[in-house]
Amino acid sequence: MDLSVILVTFNSSSFIRECLRSILEQAEGIDHEVIVVDNDSGDETCQIIEKEFPQATLVKNERNLGFAGANNLALRQARGEFVLLINPDTRWNRGEMGRALQFLRDHPEAGGLGARLILEDGAWQKSHGNFPTLLRELKEALYLPRFFPGSKWSRGIFIYKEKRETTAVDWVSCAFFLGRRDVMAEAGFLDERYFMYYEDIDLSKGIRERGKELYYYPDIQILHFQRSPRIYDYGESSYLYFHKHFGLPFAKILRWVLVFKFLLRVVIFSMLAFFTCREVFREKRKLNGRSLRFHLFDAGHVLKELRNGFKRSPDKDCDS
Repeated sequence: MDLSVILVTFNSSSFIRECLRSILEQAEGIDHEVIVVDNDSGDETCQIIEKEFPQATLVKNERNLGFAGANNLALRQARGEFVLLINPDTRWNRGEMGRALQFLRDHPEAGGLGARLILEDGAWQKSHGNFPTLLRELKEALYLPRFFPGSKWSRGIFIYKEKRETTAVDWVSCAFFLGRRDVMAEAGFLDERYFMYYEDIDLSKGIRERGKELYYYPDIQILHFQRSPRIYDYGESSYLYFHKHFGLPFAKILRWVLVFKFLLRVVIFSMLAFFTCREVFREKRKLNGRSLRFHLFDAGHVLKELRNGFKRSPDKDCDS
């Protein structure tokens, strides 16, 4: 089999029809399978899949396993030479699946690729970049990659200047990730300690450490109806990543870099909200305030868990 398409759903009834229809249209003529893993949705997601997409294999979890855990369920049973991990809140806009598969066949050094993602308003979504380090986190805190996107000295975690040609990068987002299953298996698939966020950067690092390249592949364009993230879990995942790849002392330093980052943003957006009276700045102040509180007051518990051996709580609830 050429391709296994894997989606993880959680209350995705608003998007799943459009997503699956666009994928099945692209997969026509390709020997493929579609596996949907549902993380205990409380809406009509499963009913829609069972009724309207009988060709898809539906796996129903009795609890929310998170993004990594649910994807791994499907990855272990996937039969395709290549695997597409794609979010259910997406729609295929441009490009051909067949050409992307041929690109991977023509480039044996490639472990996988990510697509060009755009948001509902047409804005380009930053979905690839450089592996995180403390220095790059500090640069992100100071907005240097945004202000100087073309400079090597200002490189942060995300790439802010879009390139129109296929480009080798450190990591790509699993909102759309087309890769070789055998390479992903060698990397251990997704680390299930990440409930959500950073698992794609971690997987990319595992693939790169095995001598394979990852590519940003803008010939494929995907519309991403991105929902608001759970900021607190993003913070937890960043500590797990730094602990795993750099050690606990670096994770502890990261805490204060992130406190500085979100404190600076709260100040900036408070001033912008005051002088402009725009709701968008009030909302950004609120979101960054939540992150600041997490890193000030809750991150200590996360670091303690990391020191004692981090284990994912089985009843954690978060959008996937």
